[in-house]
Amino acid sequence: MAHDPLSPAEALRTRAGTALAAVSVLVFAYSILVLGQLLLGTTVAGGLTVGLYLTYHTLAVLDSVADAAQRFAAAKEREVDPTGDRRHGGTHVESDETNDDRTRTTAEFTERER
Repeated sequence: MAHDPLSPAEALRTRAGTALAAVSVLVFAYSILVLGQLLLGTTVAGGLTVGLYLTYHTLAVLDSVADAAQRFAAAKEREVDPTGDRRHGGTHVESDETNDDRTRTTAEFTERER
């Protein structure tokens, strides 16, 4: 199931979004009223907001990539085992001459090769 990330408007309606907005506004107000530096307040408040928002979306993208990798692996498993026989771990090996050769001893190989 793919993850649908929140839009900025939806993110502000969450408890964490409201707290982040309040902290950003307080930092911005502090920088203007107390320090008198507009650039500092804009940088810190914007950095908090944009940084956390981008981190959230990066994690959402990584979650989507993981989901896609799982779907790809499941499709490959179905492709390898079209019968759906999962009793033997999804692998179906028929007995053939190459499998029989593996059970023979080295002495039997050398006798046959001569």
